[in-house]
Amino acid sequence: MPIEHEYSRVIHHSGRSFFATTTMTDIFIAHARDTAERGDTELVPLLHKGGVELLLIGPLTRVAVTEIEVGTASEKTPMQPAAGRSPAPATAPAVRHRVAG
Repeated sequence: MPIEHEYSRVIHHSGRSFFATTTMTDIFIAHARDTAERGDTELVPLLHKGGVELLLIGPLTRVAVTEIEVGTASEKTPMQPAAGRSPAPATAPAVRHRVAG
């Protein structure tokens, strides 16, 4: 019986997207940030929904992480912006980006 994981992050690297758990994303970003800050270039492993990838990380590598948020609002309930935030357009998904490096 396969183990179910909650893939709550999407890692964007070199035009590709990888679904990963929060824990694996945190481990990958920490290793990628450490590599970039040292000025090194190396292959950093990422365990994701499709398996394992070795992603090339260096000082100029751009990596973005998008948080997947699933809500429970119904279509009949208008969505209210959080206090102090301007409302987002109805077609724009609510995402947060972090960049490593």
